[in-house]
Amino acid sequence: MSEKFFDAYRTRRNKATAKIQASAHAALLISDLKNVRYLTGFSGSNALMVVREDGQHLLLTDGRYDTQIRIETGEPEDITIEIGGKLFDRAAEFAGKDFAVEPGLEYGQARTLGNPPVLDSVVEDLRLVKDELEIEALAAAGELADSVWRSFIEDNGIREGITEIQAAAELEFQLRTAGADGLSFETILASGLNATKPHAGVSRETIVPGLVTVDFGVYLDGYASDQTRTVCVGEPDELSRELYDVVYRAQKAGEAILAPGVALCNVDAACRDVITEAGYGEFFVHSTGHGVGLDVHEAPRAAAGVNPEKELVEGMTVTVEPGIYIPGKTGLRIENTYVITADGARSFNASPTELIVV
Repeated sequence: MSEKFFDAYRTRRNKATAKIQASAHAALLISDLKNVRYLTGFSGSNALMVVREDGQHLLLTDGRYDTQIRIETGEPEDITIEIGGKLFDRAAEFAGKDFAVEPGLEYGQARTLGNPPVLDSVVEDLRLVKDELEIEALAAAGELADSVWRSFIEDNGIREGITEIQAAAELEFQLRTAGADGLSFETILASGLNATKPHAGVSRETIVPGLVTVDFGVYLDGYASDQTRTVCVGEPDELSRELYDVVYRAQKAGEAILAPGVALCNVDAACRDVITEAGYGEFFVHSTGHGVGLDVHEAPRAAAGVNPEKELVEGMTVTVEPGIYIPGKTGLRIENTYVITADGARSFNASPTELIVV
């Protein structure tokens, strides 16, 4: 791990410390493992962290990770690393009397700590705006997944007669072979009537002529990718071509308005208006987008009900993924992930979104 990563973690901890100092609490017990990783670099499956207002912090894990935690964090001066059991007891002792916890802490565990107050969005607010290293990591994850997708389609990875499971397994194998640390979510590869289900998953059913929606992503060095492509097996019928054209235009409309200062609800409206004007508004049944980072689904949300004061900021990420799903007929979605730049946005998914016939 290079010094630039350790510097980035230190900068993030300093920002979190400042937020604690501005609160009514002396410390925050951090139990969300992604937040721990964001502040320290430690990626183990068992950890607690205490961020104190005096700038001296505690990072706890068990003996399985004794070597890993020291390598990944670089053992910085502002963090005391301890290995052992009863992590919550030790964290509470270090935090002192006036500490708060994250909202995701399990209720039962909170009770054992005496039901301390909840301090919301300390680390999550910092994670909203990605720093340079995060953007580089997200771009690398997106490029890996996108390049594999291109090869997968060129090699006839989706075709009539094989099952959805077979096609998805081959795509996932190629993603892992290309260097992905893992999948960022369970792949969706939906053909026929399964394509009418936004979260269809993968079935044992055979791929049939018509639209096939593929929603997939990877983790690479801790950061996620997320994209959706829809192809057509055989020449599309009139309805499939029409629906694809509408969703394609909707996705482009959402992409076109991405920029600092744009309300998140307006990103949703830009996509939704195109679909509604085409007569398919009732079949766009989910929100338009979400952030992507250490989690594949994180803040912000681009949806109709989001407060109009919630705006895009340079360094935020957001997906734009409109879709149409007509029960008993067919469905599709197109999705890219973007980072907001000073004057617009940049996609992490360079492969074309025009309809491909396979």
